[in-house]
Amino acid sequence: MILLREKLMKETKLPLLIGIGSRIRKSPYFDSTIKYGVTGFTIYNRMYLPTSFSGPEKEYLSLVNDVTFGDFAAERQVEISGPDSYKFVRYINPRNLEKCAIGDCKYIILTDMNGGIVNDACLLRLEENKFWISPGDGDVLSWLQGISINSGMDVEIHEPDVSPLQISGPKAGKLIQKLFNGTHDDLGYYKARETSLNNIPMVIARTGWSGELSYELYLQNRKLGDELFETVYEAAKEFNGRVIAPNTIRTIEGGLLSYHSDFGREHNPYTIGLDRLVDLNQDIDFIGKEALKKIKKDGVTEKLVGVEIDGDPIQKVPENFWPVFDVNNNKLGRLSRCFFSPRLKRNIGLAIIKVDSAVPGTPLIIESPKAHLNAQVHELPWFPAEKSTNLD
Repeated sequence: MILLREKLMKETKLPLLIGIGSRIRKSPYFDSTIKYGVTGFTIYNRMYLPTSFSGPEKEYLSLVNDVTFGDFAAERQVEISGPDSYKFVRYINPRNLEKCAIGDCKYIILTDMNGGIVNDACLLRLEENKFWISPGDGDVLSWLQGISINSGMDVEIHEPDVSPLQISGPKAGKLIQKLFNGTHDDLGYYKARETSLNNIPMVIARTGWSGELSYELYLQNRKLGDELFETVYEAAKEFNGRVIAPNTIRTIEGGLLSYHSDFGREHNPYTIGLDRLVDLNQDIDFIGKEALKKIKKDGVTEKLVGVEIDGDPIQKVPENFWPVFDVNNNKLGRLSRCFFSPRLKRNIGLAIIKVDSAVPGTPLIIESPKAHLNAQVHELPWFPAEKSTNLD
């Protein structure tokens, strides 16, 4: 770790880096990420999350052309079980889950009493009364445990021994086919099932946060993390596989949002374009229902949009939000993430701005730390998420 720290300090020119200690949890794949050349970490759900191996552009090219895999264990799972677990899951989110069957996965948002978004997550229904929530960065476990105390529902909420490893790219289906001898060729989009690989227990799901065809292997024994990582690494060689970190370029292209980076609790589903996850006509009550009714009736003042930005290629994600103005220097909002897209040959990004200016083609001025950059609003996404398994 000393060599890694020295390397990172030299590359980033920072006087002090993230320390490695017991307060922040290491994932079951931590040693494997060191072995295969991780060059940086961030802290996500109080766990080390890799941010780079061979660099964003090289990792992006592998992601859109071949197959990639990486450590996503920082999506620390929350398990909800007990006789009232289904009722509780419906209470904590505004999406209609009447048709959520065993083996289904659903993208959901968790809302507070004011309609603000506490987090976004992937929900997995594994049994009649057993659910996993795979969240973004935040205190989802504590939030749900707090909600349950006075809910009057019979549920148990805890963090299970579960650690996702994500496999993504157009050849991801081929890699899964090789790893499992075709057993999961029929696994549908946003479906999950229990399985094992070389006696390593896991749940496999056709989910992921990449913009490309993805599978997640939810390891159920953290002691076997390096063994699973090595197994995938060896099998991926045939498909020109590469170890990567979550890729900013492809997620921006796909309009895939990152909690705390692109939006937060001060935002509601209508502002960030996730109103499809809200069903106000359900007979049941859920947290924030009345507030969301009012927000929908009154309309929003801001909207999340894509932006295309002129100037030299942006090769580093902003450390802070960049202010966004109109051509008359009136402040409209802020830009969160941006990067140069090799496919588009343009800088692209995500911004939340005043709704009157959130029209494709609207000219903007973005204030970066170095210059004022001309930009324009662009409809999301540039490239939608890929869903085909590309299997014969």
